[in-house]
Amino acid sequence: MVFEPEEYLKIKKSTLGLFAAGAILCAISFRFDDFVIAWVAAHEDPALHAAALFFSRWGDFPPIVALLLLLLLIAKILKRSCRLLLVMLGCAIAGGIAANIFRFVSGRARPNARVPAGWYGMINHGHWIAGQYRFSSFPSAHTAVAIACVFPLWYFRRWALAPLATLLAGCVAASRILLNAHHLSDVLTSVWLGTLIALLICAKFSRGEARGPR
Repeated sequence: MVFEPEEYLKIKKSTLGLFAAGAILCAISFRFDDFVIAWVAAHEDPALHAAALFFSRWGDFPPIVALLLLLLLIAKILKRSCRLLLVMLGCAIAGGIAANIFRFVSGRARPNARVPAGWYGMINHGHWIAGQYRFSSFPSAHTAVAIACVFPLWYFRRWALAPLATLLAGCVAASRILLNAHHLSDVLTSVWLGTLIALLICAKFSRGEARGPR
């Protein structure tokens, strides 16, 4: 898919709008973290928990990347275009890297961590805690990867696949809350982060296609 030059201005405006709206939504979501945690605790269900485990396990970075690599291999064998899959792979990787950098620095305690809720940074009481599971709540890497991966389907107008892929990504995001592994704000921030990163990558890719080889 190649966009005309006049569409780039629209893309830039939409990026700014997305940034502002997402930042406001994410800020508001922090006020509902405790409410959502309490709701999940009051509505425990074995079937729902099993479904959340399934989506959380298969919606992680390694399975998503493995699936994309498999699809790339199949596309190569069938001599089909690999451009969209490559963009999706790039978006997934970029989303995962960005989310991990933020949570590495923030050190927010997970809802299920046996430590007081809060933001601990990279060092706590003289001990290096950056990267530890219980201090890696903000944002959700699962969500950032899944959302960033499916966004190109919307951007490049693959209407047949986009809704189902988005539903699956939404299930992955919801699973992280249902498993008490992330706060609501962690997940919503990752939706915003993954979408923004994927939008920038897709726009850059489109611009490169429009310019053509030098």
